[in-house]
Amino acid sequence: MKWGIIGPGNIAHDFAKDLNYVESKQCSIGPVLGKQPEHTREFVNKYNGALAANDIDAFLNEKPDAVYIATPHPMHYEHTLICLQNKIPVLCEKPLAINERQVTELTSASKKNNTFLMEGMWTRFLPSFQFLFNIIQSNTIGEVLHLHADMSFIAEKDKNNRFFNPELGGGSLLDVGVYPIYLSYFLFGNPDEIFACGKITEAHIDETCGIALKYNNGNYAMVESSIITQTEGSAWIYGSEGTIRIKKPWTEQPEKIEVIINNESSFKHIPSWQGRGFQYEIEEVIKCLNERKIESEILPHQASIDVVKIMDAVRKQLGIIYPGNTTSEK
Repeated sequence: MKWGIIGPGNIAHDFAKDLNYVESKQCSIGPVLGKQPEHTREFVNKYNGALAANDIDAFLNEKPDAVYIATPHPMHYEHTLICLQNKIPVLCEKPLAINERQVTELTSASKKNNTFLMEGMWTRFLPSFQFLFNIIQSNTIGEVLHLHADMSFIAEKDKNNRFFNPELGGGSLLDVGVYPIYLSYFLFGNPDEIFACGKITEAHIDETCGIALKYNNGNYAMVESSIITQTEGSAWIYGSEGTIRIKKPWTEQPEKIEVIINNESSFKHIPSWQGRGFQYEIEEVIKCLNERKIESEILPHQASIDVVKIMDAVRKQLGIIYPGNTTSEK
């Protein structure tokens, strides 16, 4: 299986390395399209890629079996759309696009062209999350009632750093806040009310973001993200009969997962796998393509639409703006 890469940055390097751990099919790097020709050639040489493409037409002419898109957030829409229009299956890094209208247009393009599309929320497929969902489905902690999860890192404050550049979708929400929002969505579904606060810069990006997601049945989720502070980096899931604690880094290979049964006992699980873990979402793409599906049942198009709607509501409350993309707002 020949994978095209658009955006050969740090995360694409991890993706390329993890192709070696895919068991269901032999995978290789096909054409690679990047903004800087020298870096693109270096990527192709390092991973024995087929071509360092100079433009999107040269990339498309190589006809990869699927494409992994890892460009900055505002570029996801354009790159994903043109690949779908050329009937190339797409795995696009989260967020799939920067607002609801763009995500809806991409899922519509997937259906129109009968071509697979999935958002690269890779944590959903990790063994640690499979363990988590098995514990919840087995009713070990009873009814799940509420969640507290955070994700953060301290980004270097540099005008050229995309994390502080609104033109590139900067801020904590799209980059790391999307992870705990997705977890709350998988646990509880769409919230009935959303309350947001945060530290917003003069450039209208969020350096910190705190969100309360309220559900009419009494459930709630407290999620946080930051690019200027270092939070605990854990996720706590509270149930009527016990608690699950996923220690940092809960979105990757955590130190451990603790299951605490109320007033009784507790046990620990230490997840372990090779590489970063991208092979698990790659396996899902391969499975869906083999079954001629245009979306994953585990991470369907509707999940991407629902989650971006939550983030749109947060942006509206906080006044987060991505210049150059206002015409795509709903």
